[in-house]
Amino acid sequence: MLETNVILLTCSLAAAVFLAWSAGSNNAANIVAAVVGARTIKLNKALLITSVFVVLGSLMLGSSVAWVLSAGIVDVGSIPTSSLIVGMLVAMLAAGSWVLTASLLKVPVSVNETVLAGIIGFGILVDPSSVMWGQVIIIYVLRFSTVPLSGLISFLIKKFLADYLEDPETTSSATLLSLFLISAFTTYLTVSKLLGVVLGLLTALVLSTSLLVVSKVYVDEKSIDRYERIYLYRNVFSVLIIALMSLAYGASNAGITAGPLLKIVTSELRLANESALPALLAFSGLLISLGIISWGRRVVGTLGEELATLNYSTAVVTYFSASLTTLVLAELGVPAATTMAVTGSIIGASLAEGYSAVNMRVVRKILTMWALTTPACVTISCVLYWLIMLVT
Repeated sequence: MLETNVILLTCSLAAAVFLAWSAGSNNAANIVAAVVGARTIKLNKALLITSVFVVLGSLMLGSSVAWVLSAGIVDVGSIPTSSLIVGMLVAMLAAGSWVLTASLLKVPVSVNETVLAGIIGFGILVDPSSVMWGQVIIIYVLRFSTVPLSGLISFLIKKFLADYLEDPETTSSATLLSLFLISAFTTYLTVSKLLGVVLGLLTALVLSTSLLVVSKVYVDEKSIDRYERIYLYRNVFSVLIIALMSLAYGASNAGITAGPLLKIVTSELRLANESALPALLAFSGLLISLGIISWGRRVVGTLGEELATLNYSTAVVTYFSASLTTLVLAELGVPAATTMAVTGSIIGASLAEGYSAVNMRVVRKILTMWALTTPACVTISCVLYWLIMLVT
């Protein structure tokens, strides 16, 4: 029995490493694609910034999503511990396999959806009634509403802000305003649970104002040439927006590994959930970061270049809309789809320039892969669970 437990724990950790690395390598495109595609920052620099802030986001905001994935999809109390451990293992394997397949095809997919489907898959095989269908339906409805919601937001903002962001006379002030709004919202969501609504809002306003002032002082000291200042403002904004989006990604994706692994580790090592979760969030964030650095460039071209021809205003609007949508869902404990948010935002912002601005062939390719994700991962999970239970 001890040997079996050690094998399961080892296999689970290996599956977690595989899944988190795959997630980072595939979903780095979601974070850096728009600004890299708009040529305001170089890819290597963007990936490095992303890898750092994903870890921070995992630790600060990842816990709510981890709880959903560890106990909010199936009724863990109705499933024997041994079956639950094997189930979480196969869920991670199924998710990692599908994400790797998507990366090889250069298609961004929602990693959280792959894990959700993997958990649903083994739950159906063990006991269909153990799956919390009401919770699952709510999560899927909210997740798939991400695309039209983020698309609509970015479409409207692009119509309002595009001219100001592209006009040399107003681009600096429009950039600073966008930076302030995004940073205020992100900071508030980061600290509101710890400090409460009023103090959290005050903290967000103070920190965002400080960020705005520091950015302006930095650019003013660097150059007095008008056009060079515009370039510097866009570069500074790109760096900060990637950092903010990476926080959002870490918040909504840390649970992809930490959630399923939480049930395995606490059962096998007899640890309390509260003591194990921070370490697992850090573990997940670091492995995602490794995937971003080592293979993150693989899918960037699909969103950053093939989906639409991007410019600076589209990049700003994309990240404003996507970070807003993703962080709100993350705070609600819903495994938000950063992929869907960014894709919807790029499409919405590009459609504001005209239907021809969007490559519909790439849209169809992405939508096809998304449509196959849940049935494929459910099937893989069921098959793997059946095979493992057959030989053990």
